[in-house]
Amino acid sequence: MADIEDEDEFDDLLELLMTNWRNVRQRKMPTSSSADNTAMVASTASTRKNGGAKDDRQLAEDAKVEFDMSSGDSENLPDEDEMEKKVPIPGGVDIDLNEQAAPTIRLNPKAKKVGAPRKSKTVTQAGDKSDRKWYQQAEQGRQQAGEVTLRALADALAREMPSLVDTQCRLSGVIVKFSSAESKKPKLRMLKNPVVTMDPFYLLPPKLLDACMKVLSVANTSECAIEVDGSQETRTVAKKDQVETVVIKDVGNYSRKQIENFVRIQNLKTVVQLGLELHKWLTIEGIPALPAKYHDVANQVAAQVLETYPYTQIDCLPALPDFTFSMLYRAIPPTWLSDASIRALCVRLTHDFPSCRFAGFQDAVPHKTRTRRSSAAPVSREIQDRVFQQVAEEGVECVLLPLNFHNTHWCCLVVVVSTQRIFYYDPLNQAVHLKAANAIAQHLKISGLQAYDVAAQNNPIQFDAFSCGIYVCWMFIRHVVRGPPLDMSANALPRRRFELFFYLLSGRLLTREEAEQHEAEAAEEDEKMPAPPAASNADEEEDVPLTQVAK
Repeated sequence: MADIEDEDEFDDLLELLMTNWRNVRQRKMPTSSSADNTAMVASTASTRKNGGAKDDRQLAEDAKVEFDMSSGDSENLPDEDEMEKKVPIPGGVDIDLNEQAAPTIRLNPKAKKVGAPRKSKTVTQAGDKSDRKWYQQAEQGRQQAGEVTLRALADALAREMPSLVDTQCRLSGVIVKFSSAESKKPKLRMLKNPVVTMDPFYLLPPKLLDACMKVLSVANTSECAIEVDGSQETRTVAKKDQVETVVIKDVGNYSRKQIENFVRIQNLKTVVQLGLELHKWLTIEGIPALPAKYHDVANQVAAQVLETYPYTQIDCLPALPDFTFSMLYRAIPPTWLSDASIRALCVRLTHDFPSCRFAGFQDAVPHKTRTRRSSAAPVSREIQDRVFQQVAEEGVECVLLPLNFHNTHWCCLVVVVSTQRIFYYDPLNQAVHLKAANAIAQHLKISGLQAYDVAAQNNPIQFDAFSCGIYVCWMFIRHVVRGPPLDMSANALPRRRFELFFYLLSGRLLTREEAEQHEAEAAEEDEKMPAPPAASNADEEEDVPLTQVAK
């Protein structure tokens, strides 16, 4: 159209273009003849001249047909002012029928609104309130903990070593968030520039946290270094531009350091809770089960538990990470006794009784019936050589060997050198564990202890599902410390638990002290008894009272 020079031709073409565009917008077919246009204009003008009585109804019907609306949608129709913008025709004015009528403009009621949808005010307010609640809780937790990050809190507690009660108060501000998302499955991603949650002052649910630890690979640190074989590459190239990121849907993204901080605080909170439960058990069950003369000592021990940091090293034990006060917290029911407690007991026994030796821990596998015998030895070569070496040492009377069944049950072997016997013991006295323990004992006998006899011990018997470690410890004490047999019934077990706990803490074995005290009292009584009368000569007649007659 820009190339048309004739003004009349340009006006005609422009009018044609506007007419076609208007028909397309109104979904109408263009008229083919000018006669039809004249008739349509005349009908429209006559309608307006008659007063427009049917304009509203006709416009409504036209809108329904044009926009494919049913009769039920009539309520949503625009008003008359919105449907058609027109100027009223004054009376007495002649209308030229040949003049084209003005275009009619209608608004589609079903048209989508332009722009982003507006949010509901109620939802926005609720979200703001919930976010404000978590923020206020995090700020209160930071004030209560005295630190602003979880890592700083853990480092401060390890450096200051406050009491158990103070530690519990400072950790109480760290709340557990996203409890409803504990069943989520996290995924590990290697991202270059990850968008992670900055300085979270909360913990993930324990189940979700365990899942996050499983997806992370093992980190090689100086504390727990992984040995590299000579055939492997001694030099690795690390990709510094990528960051290990744990992605949890609808929760957030976390780096390895953040997950490790979560686990560190979670473990500390678990240990603190066990310490408080230990103090409660000592007050309710442990101290009442002791004789009255030990109540003062037991009360001092209970107070010491509350005043000591969980990761404080125990005196007179090697400076190992496992030999802390947190190890003693597992001496109460229904928790399992860990390998650190059994190792600490063996260290105490070997220190107090030089004739005792500790051979280490041996993994045992329950014996399954109707299976072929495996060619693998039931005892590791290292444990076997250590047992033979300790038995051959001069002055050794017994060798202690705990057996671990898949971290679910404890049994033991005791090699008594003086009597040349190998005792195997299962607190539950089950055939599955007895067969496995017997196989280990027989292997030691065949490999180098041919002169030793193998015997089973079935007393005492465990009556619950979590005290196997306690019974194994007392079986070791029974073979090392000579004395009368002890009562291991259900009524006496709280006392045995406290005595074991006290021996691991202080090195004092109350049963041994009682036995020594009884021996000293018996010796004093023997000394105080009068001497028997001197023997008389055989020639002298013995004065025998006369027999009285029965009445």
